Amino acid sequence: MAIVVLHAKDKKKYVLIGTGFGAHKSTRPSVLGGSLFPHEDMGEIPVAAVTDSKGKIHWFLTEDLQVIKIDGENPGDILKAESEVSKEINNEKSEAELCPACNFEISVNDKECPSCGLTVIYEDE
Repeated sequence: MAIVVLHAKDKKKYVLIGTGFGAHKSTRPSVLGGSLFPHEDMGEIPVAAVTDSKGKIHWFLTEDLQVIKIDGENPGDILKAESEVSKEINNEKSEAELCPACNFEISVNDKECPSCGLTVIYEDE
């Protein structure tokens, strides 16, 4: 199982190893207080670890990467198949409704919501 990504800047393909956040913190003297009251910048940068064909690990910003293959399949094909499965599942669950109090999915046969205990009364149409 592998995820192949394309790096936007160098146009090379890599295998995705994992994602995470790189943390950064920098300080600089403030305008008024100088070094007594330094200005601090802190944050997280979303990064991904990838490997090239030689096994060398590289770290790239996630916004510079594009997924092109997941286990040999295009991401669009996977999402299309998933969408079709979701449609089939939704058609099977047509006999379900949402609880008006907590939005938990309940069956039309339920007398009360299994999540919040609200008594459910169905009106005949």
